[in-house]
Amino acid sequence: MNILLDPTYQQMLFDGLAMTLFISVVVIVVSNILALPLAIYMQRPKGAFHRVIIGYSFFARAAPVLALLFALYYGLPRLGIYLEPVPSALIGLIFASTAYNLEFLRSGFESIPPGQLDAAKALGLRPFATYWKVMIPQAYRLAAPSLFSNAIQMVKGSSLASLVAIDELTAASTVIISETYKAIEVLLVVSVFYLVIAAAIIAFQYIYETKQSARRR
Repeated sequence: MNILLDPTYQQMLFDGLAMTLFISVVVIVVSNILALPLAIYMQRPKGAFHRVIIGYSFFARAAPVLALLFALYYGLPRLGIYLEPVPSALIGLIFASTAYNLEFLRSGFESIPPGQLDAAKALGLRPFATYWKVMIPQAYRLAAPSLFSNAIQMVKGSSLASLVAIDELTAASTVIISETYKAIEVLLVVSVFYLVIAAAIIAFQYIYETKQSARRR
């Protein structure tokens, strides 16, 4: 019997897909929101928290995401701090993703010609308006390929959540394989799910970059 026609296994896969999408969307959105003010702050000549942000970026990008998840879910209870599986996964993935997005946006800001700031000041724009109308749109345009690539990596990285007791797509496939021994069929279906999600992100990137190119003409 084709296991994909079994309602029980279908439900497991779609429940896992829903959890994967939930984790991915939250991580992508929140990490971008958190990275922006950090990247803007790093544009200051000297800031009190420069070294702190640099240290965070180094640690978050150097540390394996799996180690972060294990530390949050299995390590913190030794300190009397208990987190549920989903918050543990979200915090760990957001912690790592924010550092990457921070560096991508920082690079985007630093790639903007200095004359842009001088022109904004000459027009009488205040700092907030300068960043909102001039700097941020250009930084996102320059960093877009890296930001979208990181979003795809976070979708694939959400599979690590299965190791902290979250029934996402990879965990569901593991259970089905252990019960049916139909590894190839199950993994093919799961691969298609991940492929469709990645394709949707790439399509959104294409739309975004096309619109940005049209505005520059």
